[in-house]
Amino acid sequence: MGSVREIERKYSVDPGFVLPRLAQVPGVSTARTRRAVTLEAVYYDTEDLRLARNRITLRRRTGGADAGWHLKLPVGPGVRDEIQRPLTGDGPVPAELAELVTVYLRGAQLRPVARLVTLRTARRLRDEAGTDLAEVVDDQVSATTLGPAATVQKWREIEVELGAGDPGVLDEVERLLTSAGADRSASASKLAQVLGPALTEGAGPDVPPPAAKLRRRTPAGTVIRAYLIAQVATLIATDPRVRLDAPDAVHRMRVACRRTRSTLRTFAPFFPADLVAHLDGELRDLAGSLSAARDAEVQIAYFTERLDDLPAELVRGDAAAALAGHLAADQSAAREQALAMLRSERYLRLVDDLLELVRAPLTGLARKPAEKVLPGLLREADRRMNKKVARAAALPIGYERDQLLHSARKQAKRLRYAAEAVGPVYGAPAAAFARLAESMQELLGTHQDATIARGLLRDWGVRAQEAGEASAFTLGVLLGLEEHRARTAERDFFDLWPDASARRHRRWFF
Repeated sequence: MGSVREIERKYSVDPGFVLPRLAQVPGVSTARTRRAVTLEAVYYDTEDLRLARNRITLRRRTGGADAGWHLKLPVGPGVRDEIQRPLTGDGPVPAELAELVTVYLRGAQLRPVARLVTLRTARRLRDEAGTDLAEVVDDQVSATTLGPAATVQKWREIEVELGAGDPGVLDEVERLLTSAGADRSASASKLAQVLGPALTEGAGPDVPPPAAKLRRRTPAGTVIRAYLIAQVATLIATDPRVRLDAPDAVHRMRVACRRTRSTLRTFAPFFPADLVAHLDGELRDLAGSLSAARDAEVQIAYFTERLDDLPAELVRGDAAAALAGHLAADQSAAREQALAMLRSERYLRLVDDLLELVRAPLTGLARKPAEKVLPGLLREADRRMNKKVARAAALPIGYERDQLLHSARKQAKRLRYAAEAVGPVYGAPAAAFARLAESMQELLGTHQDATIARGLLRDWGVRAQEAGEASAFTLGVLLGLEEHRARTAERDFFDLWPDASARRHRRWFF
């Protein structure tokens, strides 16, 4: 499945607009006009336009060099990822593309919603070395909505898409175009322009925008809901990229799950108890289904680096192949586990429940001013952290102590996420508190990572030894290094703890 990153800007122009000489753009040597082509595209969406409301487009295009099925996912303003599939007759939407937008469809059916015919004249901007810096296209568009009340629109627009040039070339082209009378388009896409009235009258994107201004007198629930909105938005936006196996996508979705779950726990009094309990369990299981895939991804990189750092005389047999064999199998199984969860009805119900949560009106304690409610909840989270660390410190080195430190790590995360959530209200002091919690989390995270690695290496080493493989020696060496890493991180955390505890209580920011 092909994928390209598209960085472009769109401009509205009058029918009589005269395109300026593009060779005037600094760094551009030639601006050659390519043969005009006619493009015909049929756009697909649900009856209530769920894709368009979330700035996603799905089309079947004929004509031009990129004829095929195109799915465009938003990345940021003017930036989209385009996933392409070849044309397959006049059949339905390719199953691979439909699956990528499952989290938006949630059971709704796709149908044609608009047809656009575009007469396109393109000009490719190149430098002296022949590098394609950008492409400027002049589009004459005729669009028809498809449905009971068809409407027809015609307009002209200019698109500028970045090629291999520096992004600054877009600014230079924009200056030239605006000086000639062009205006930045108010629509993010051609489809958004033709569907404009329907989108305006609809319910808006799945995830509502957070409140614009957050202050200490703002209702506490509004402050926390703004943080939850960001996490739910990240979870949904990352879903297609997890399905595509994009780098870091699993990690981002898992972190969004954990932030959401942690926030619901810390600020549980703001929400119905049964809903918190339900979402806690569902988010735990979703994060768990993603964890194995992320852990395998991280472990492959980590163990490869550790093995490379070993002196040659400590590497016996084909230790690299032994590690790769174990981890590759784990990674493949873990990815299937993650995809199975994302394809389940249970997951889609969780998304619906999260959307209902961030849209629900505030009640009870959540309606009180942030400054009256948030401090006590953060202090309670900090008290739990202190209690866990004190219990761990009283135990000898061993399994039970390791488990308590793992629990303390999770509580340090909750402190960090809670400080992030109230950051818009408390500013720099909250950010400093979050950084302090993160430093504790990282030390305890290193301890936990080493503890897990130690267990894996022990199992692999025993198997290798029983099979008479020379790599057993090297796996034993790595096991010893992980034992040292775990105990060093544990020591460093307990060395940091008294000072960190004192600094936390000096830096209460409310």
